[in-house]
Amino acid sequence: MTEVVIPRPILDDMIAHARELAPHECCGLLAGTEGMVHRLYRIKNIVALEGAHYLSSFDAAKIAHLERLSPAERAEIAFVMDMQDFSLAKKDMRQRGLDLLVVYHSHPHDPARPSGTDIKIATDYEEIWPKINLAVPSYLLISLMNGEPEIKNYWIKSGHVSPAPLVIL
Repeated sequence: MTEVVIPRPILDDMIAHARELAPHECCGLLAGTEGMVHRLYRIKNIVALEGAHYLSSFDAAKIAHLERLSPAERAEIAFVMDMQDFSLAKKDMRQRGLDLLVVYHSHPHDPARPSGTDIKIATDYEEIWPKINLAVPSYLLISLMNGEPEIKNYWIKSGHVSPAPLVIL
């Protein structure tokens, strides 16, 4: 399990992304080589835009809860990446010879630790990443709950969460 190295300008861009979308969750991808991040891809959070019944990653209780909320309220507690943005990012990574290293998202009102939904989705995707020719990424969270951003990176494997090494340059 290699450490992820993020240059300060890329980290600053992620924090800016989180602040720009607050109180909604932002989401995106970090790509690079040999653990060094070279590129950030901001991805649209479609939970704010589409009905929750289209979101297969959530169980029936979560879908029912999300359906009762307005689009703005949904986007504050969940994210699903826009597949068109994701596909364009994947294509760009391939063209540049980069590997997917990190999936990031923000928690505007909660700590920088994976929620139950985050863990479920990451666990569900363990089998999908190799099928779409991407390495299993680490998961970086940006919490804005205390004003000053808190950044933490995690490995999520088989439903178990462990800290992932993170270096900021």
